[in-house]
Amino acid sequence: MRFHKLFLPAVLLTLCASTCTLAQARPAKATLSYNPSQTPVLELAVNYTYLHANAPPAVCGCFSLNGGGGTIVVNASRGFSVVADLSSAHASNIDATTQNVTLFNYLVGPRYSYRSSRRLTPYAEALVGGSSEYSNYTFVKRAKALAASGGLGLGYGLGRHFGLTVLEADYIYSRLPNGDNNHQNYYRLSTGIVFRFGSH
Repeated sequence: MRFHKLFLPAVLLTLCASTCTLAQARPAKATLSYNPSQTPVLELAVNYTYLHANAPPAVCGCFSLNGGGGTIVVNASRGFSVVADLSSAHASNIDATTQNVTLFNYLVGPRYSYRSSRRLTPYAEALVGGSSEYSNYTFVKRAKALAASGGLGLGYGLGRHFGLTVLEADYIYSRLPNGDNNHQNYYRLSTGIVFRFGSH
């Protein structure tokens, strides 16, 4: 009888202590579930892309292209990343003509991101790769050439697994043939959704 009288209060006391401990631990875990300064191992982004380009050849009757693309970002733990950037954009009836242009850019290179305790993450990148153009323009029906870009961007963390590319602004240079000087200058603006995986 003495054993039962001592055992039951001991069990109740142990359960009460465990419950109180869990009740105190859960809020602390919830508050630490997302730390904006954490670095995802992998980020996949889906973007809308706007391009502003110079018209062919030797004139600046500039025109706009709209399209989309995506990036694959593999992050190191100290702000440095490797980026693969794929994008496509199209324009029709350029300068009130029948000319149509579709551009594909495929670029890769380093990115540096400044990560802090805030949700906003500014970054800079420099990429190289290629550009392909499909057009009904005589000199560029199908062409491929070297391309390079440099840009700045701003990301925003929505949570551990999701984020936004608030805005990315890039200058893109390519060597596609145009019947005159065979180089193009593009200014690109992008925005989109980021999917994050893992953390350092």
